[in-house]
This record gives sequence, C-alpha cells and structure tokens, in this order.
Amino acid sequence: MLDETIDSSAVPEILFQDESILVLFKPSKWFVHPPEEPRHRRGLKRKTCVQWLMDFHQIKANPIHRIDVGTEGVLIFAKTKAAAQNLNLQFKNHTVLKTYHAVTRGWFKDSTGVIDLPLELDSTKELVDCRTNYKTLARLEKDFSIHPKFLTSRYSLLEVKPETGRWHQIRRHMNRISHPLIGDSEHGDLRHNRYFREALRIDGLCLRATEITFIHPETFKDVTYQAPKSDKWKDLEIIFQCSI
Repeated sequence: MLDETIDSSAVPEILFQDESILVLFKPSKWFVHPPEEPRHRRGLKRKTCVQWLMDFHQIKANPIHRIDVGTEGVLIFAKTKAAAQNLNLQFKNHTVLKTYHAVTRGWFKDSTGVIDLPLELDSTKELVDCRTNYKTLARLEKDFSIHPKFLTSRYSLLEVKPETGRWHQIRRHMNRISHPLIGDSEHGDLRHNRYFREALRIDGLCLRATEITFIHPETFKDVTYQAPKSDKWKDLEIIFQCSI
C-alpha cells in the first residue's frame, strides 16, 4: 500500500549540473520516475523528478539510482551515455558512499553497529548479501505507551551508511532487528507512526538521503553533495536536540 501522497508545495532542486551529470534534491512524496504499477500513475505527470526536469528545465537525464517516494534526499542523474556507464559501474562496485539519517523505534544496545543480513531481491526473491552500518546520534524517550509493561516509548536518531543498495534495504534491515523506521507504513509500526504524526506533527517516512560521494565521470575527482533540510527534518533536529 502506498500511503504517501504528492506534496505540491515542495519541488525538486538542482544542486549541481554540468555537461555530463546532474545532482538533484528530491523532496519526500515525489517519485524519481513514473511508478511501474498503473494504479500509482494517475495524475503524476508533473510529480516525477524525470518529468519535472523535462517540463521546467528542458533537461533529459537518466537517474542512476533510486530513493523511495517517501524519502527525501540527493539523486544523481546522467546526461550522457558515457556518464551513465561510468556511474552505473561505480554503483555496481559499491564505491559510491551514501549517508542517510533515520528515526527508529527503540534504543540500540550498542551505539554503533553493522547489520549483516541477507535480503530478498524484489524481482526474483533471491537472497543476496546486504550490509548496513549505523551510528546513534541522539535518543528520545516519550510518555507514550502501547503496552502495559512499558510506560514510555523510546526512539533513536541514526546516521546510516549502507554498503549495498538493495530495495528498501535500510527499512527492511531496521525492521529485521526490531527497530523499524518511524513513518514506514510497509515495514514499520503503525502505532508509533500515528504518535509521531498526531502528537509530534511529524508525518511520513523518517528517512533522508543526506549525502553522496562519488567519482565525477569526466574529471575523475571525488565529489560530495548534500541535501538541503526540509522543515520536517529541522523539526526532528529540535525534537532530538541534535544537529545533523
């Protein structure tokens, strides 16, 4: 079930472009390109990043990777065939460095760790190796109970660095270790999602593709790009009393 609706008040932002690449900030609730399922396509012509680039900037560019519709963050596009081949190879070889931030249910026993659990591929259901590194940046405890045994609820703000890039990897890994992401309607806990939405005014998936580092396909230099912060993540910084 797709619960994220399109937010017409937020639009993508071009962070950088030259003749070979384009780096884009994708807001939450925007698709990268038209979804495969027909029921999600209606009314979305101007609500995909690919179409937005065409309609408002007359730029035809191909996304090299994806982030979920509910995730905000940095995306890389290729403007030439050579750039696409180079960047695809970097992703295939896992040399692209990605930093995410996420809010999860619960406190972690260790402040840093690695989740090394295989996950099924979305297409073939084949199990593949997946690794996700995490570090706790801040913790939060609220007077909200969903079970008589626990009078409060605990939450963590994490920095997450996936070594691989599988479908819903961070979301599924966190759910597998009983720390589901807040706002995740597919892999998360609806009761905690509702609490954040109604009590804290934090709506939607709490996952952000904050930073990406890769080798520029033309200059062969390391380049790093960071996503601007939405109001939602500025509010989360206040709630957790932590700057990201």
